[in-house]
Amino acid sequence: RARTQRSKPDVIYLIYDPTDVRLAQNIKADLKKKNLQVIHHDSVKLGRSKEEFLQINGPQVAMATQVIVLLTEAATGSPFVFHEVLFADWLGKKLVSAMFKNVWSTLRASLKAVLGECPAVDFETKMYNESLDVLEHHIKPLRRVPGVVLEQSYLNKMAEGLKPLEMLAYSRNGVVSRTPSEGDPQVFISYQWDMQGKVEDIKQLLENNSLQCWADVSITLPPRGHSSKSSRSGVGLHDGGSETLQSQIQRNMKAASVVLSCITPKYLQSDNCKKDLTLAETFNKPVIPVLLRFSPQESAPEQVRKILSKFSYIDLSNERLYKQNIPLVLEKIKKAVSQRGGYRDY
Repeated sequence: RARTQRSKPDVIYLIYDPTDVRLAQNIKADLKKKNLQVIHHDSVKLGRSKEEFLQINGPQVAMATQVIVLLTEAATGSPFVFHEVLFADWLGKKLVSAMFKNVWSTLRASLKAVLGECPAVDFETKMYNESLDVLEHHIKPLRRVPGVVLEQSYLNKMAEGLKPLEMLAYSRNGVVSRTPSEGDPQVFISYQWDMQGKVEDIKQLLENNSLQCWADVSITLPPRGHSSKSSRSGVGLHDGGSETLQSQIQRNMKAASVVLSCITPKYLQSDNCKKDLTLAETFNKPVIPVLLRFSPQESAPEQVRKILSKFSYIDLSNERLYKQNIPLVLEKIKKAVSQRGGYRDY
């Protein structure tokens, strides 16, 4: 029945392991913004066997014109990913891998056989938004419009961002698994400009304890938004004039092991807060919220509240609490960093 079912235009089926649900939800939301309908397995009814799982979800796979496979650590041993990929291939669906981790060496032989020559997009070493553009262009190329000529550089960029999975896994500039390097931050500090002095004190303390941090506190940058509007868009060039602040934020967030979220009333209302926390969720980074000023959580936008509700605050809102609780902040950060293999004892 699934084989005889007609696929629907602009419908994408997302294959992922249930433990990667947050990542899948973010990808789904971003693709929906690009007018693509995204469906996936029923997260409530997974079935008690391979047969039940495919019986429940098979018709959904059959409905899609394209299938995206999220490749992560969890995907390598996932029976859900394994069975859905083989079923999608049996249905003759077009498959594309979104590689968030170079797991080629640990993939099952049958998955290598199916996915090895299929196109793949590098989400591990490239900027998330750029990779998403490549993925969108592959799924839904811009139609030829009379009188509109697409720049060749754009077309080249879209083509270069797409390679067969096996080639991408082994390419020098592809998704080669990285170990933390001397220049990579271990802690990404998310904050609002109104508390820059306190943020710099915390950053100094962490670095004195051999924890490399990143926060955009450089004097060469404009302030991080005195209003709720973000100061990041259209920011001047920084670090040698070759990289925008937004790309620095994405690169350093991706490299970091943990995100330290510095909570104040202005921070909760800021664009920076929403962008940083959404990016942290996309990259599946643990967040440690520290309260620098009393801030009722209900005053935050719903999306921010939803993300922060998963984590426990540490109160640093006055001198006594700061002295009492800063060792706990240090301990939690070191634990998060060591769990992700990023602690370097200098």
